[in-house]
Amino acid sequence: MVRTRFAPSPTGELHIGGARTALFNFLFARANSGEFLLRIDDTDVERSRREYEKLLLSELNWLGLSWDNQPERQSERSVIYNKWLDELKERGAVYPCFCSEERLEAMRAEQLAKGEPPRYDNSCRNISRDEAEARIRSGEKFCWRLALPENYIAKFDDLVQGHREFTAENIGDFVIQRSDGTPTYIFASAIDDYLMSVTHIIRGDEHIPNTARQIAIIDIMQWPRPVFAHIPMVLSQERRKLGKRTGSKPIREYRERGYLPEAMDAYLATLSWNIESNNNLNKFDINELAKIFKLEDLSRSSPIHDEAHLLYWQKLAMKSKGGAAIAQELVKLDENFKIYEARLDVLIEDLIDEAPFVNDLRDALSYIANRPNKLLDLNLAWLDDFIDNLNNLADWDAVSIEKFLREFMKERKLKGREFFHPVRVILTGLERGAALPLIMYALGRDECAARLKGAMN
Repeated sequence: MVRTRFAPSPTGELHIGGARTALFNFLFARANSGEFLLRIDDTDVERSRREYEKLLLSELNWLGLSWDNQPERQSERSVIYNKWLDELKERGAVYPCFCSEERLEAMRAEQLAKGEPPRYDNSCRNISRDEAEARIRSGEKFCWRLALPENYIAKFDDLVQGHREFTAENIGDFVIQRSDGTPTYIFASAIDDYLMSVTHIIRGDEHIPNTARQIAIIDIMQWPRPVFAHIPMVLSQERRKLGKRTGSKPIREYRERGYLPEAMDAYLATLSWNIESNNNLNKFDINELAKIFKLEDLSRSSPIHDEAHLLYWQKLAMKSKGGAAIAQELVKLDENFKIYEARLDVLIEDLIDEAPFVNDLRDALSYIANRPNKLLDLNLAWLDDFIDNLNNLADWDAVSIEKFLREFMKERKLKGREFFHPVRVILTGLERGAALPLIMYALGRDECAARLKGAMN
């Protein structure tokens, strides 16, 4: 069975990049009748927060990305990680490293200055067992590093990026348990992916170096390898890594702004995957997206996060949702819309491009739920006759109302502005807005007449 996993670190809120990774893991699992698993990778004890964890779960639920397991926290699995560390010790596959932070930082700076990738120089690897044990007994600070075989090569065929190879020299002996006894992200993830029977690891391409290390652990432990698929990093408009300083916002902010989850899902899907040309696909149904999702269809090039494109999907999603359903949402926000709900659909659909969020529609249509009190200092000799004709109109629909307005204006030889403008202001309190026939239809005959009579008084 196909098993994917999303393993966020609760060190901050869920952003665009992480949400896309979660979506692609979900879609691939559902496309293959598999399971989508959730794990909380909170090995960074200092920065992990439970409030961030709650927000992560909340946003995944909002996006419709339901998981198939009871999520576990890595911080609560130290006994398991220590067991596997002991196994590596017995195999002679790890060694204690006593190098100070100062030495490691100086070595890293020197390597970067030479244009070399930072890696450990294995200086503690040749310390004898007796010396290492004596230094540990003395209380000297140390961590545990994986001892890579000299000629080891981590090879894997990535479903998105293609064939990759990393030699032991490129990787270097890396830390799997810190000096405080906590496991590193690489070590804990390799163990948990094995114990959870994860078959496919789908994550951002910034993790490719981590994958080489994870594969090294897997190979030394002689575990079955999962399949890897590294999706390209989402970039800012300036083609820099998307972050707080380059235009990234938490998913929470989009939800609070009023974005629909189906709009966000559709937008996220377009970041490395072309769904826009598929005219037969309901892009706002996550189950429909899953039916056609294939990792092989993803692009290797980094997508650009575009707020305008996201807004485009929001407008399409609102139109797909339909005016009747949105009217129900308006009623939830303001009960005063209730008596107009059945006639609001056409007016709402006319305004979506201008007001693509439910809260914006509520504000734009506030004159529907609450009578305006704007006074006009005009002598409208035709107003009483207009009300009488309005009350006698046979059919109350937008088409009939528009025809009536045109005919009345023509019969009274009124100019457009001297007729339409005062009627609009009386009914809405606004100088401009949606088409007048749609407004009048939404208000209803009786309410239109009442507001017009109020202007006469």
